[in-house]
Amino acid sequence: MEIGVDIVDLDRIEKLFSRYGVTFLQRFLTEEEIAICLHKPQVIASIAGRFAAKEAVVKALGTGFSGGVHWKSFAILNDERGRPYVRPVDTGLFPPGCKMKISIAHDRHAAVATALIDGI
Repeated sequence: MEIGVDIVDLDRIEKLFSRYGVTFLQRFLTEEEIAICLHKPQVIASIAGRFAAKEAVVKALGTGFSGGVHWKSFAILNDERGRPYVRPVDTGLFPPGCKMKISIAHDRHAAVATALIDGI
């Protein structure tokens, strides 16, 4: 079992998004993730949460963003109840039988995410 955690400052994300707009998001989010974020009531918190979740996942994988793992190798989506989950975009990213759980939280200043992976 492996765990990863990351925290992101909301002001940092807001400045980058204000300066570069959707172009900034396209560097690390899939089109589906961008659409989700832009339709949330708290757009900046949603962006920061997904950014933190992606960082937490690669920390749990132990790879970082290297060895074929890229920002868009997987998506952070929400199920019908709003719970976040990871959907691989690149086949073979996670071993068969691998189970992953993520959690995302935010307040006025930061977003934090934790990823727990079992079976790698």
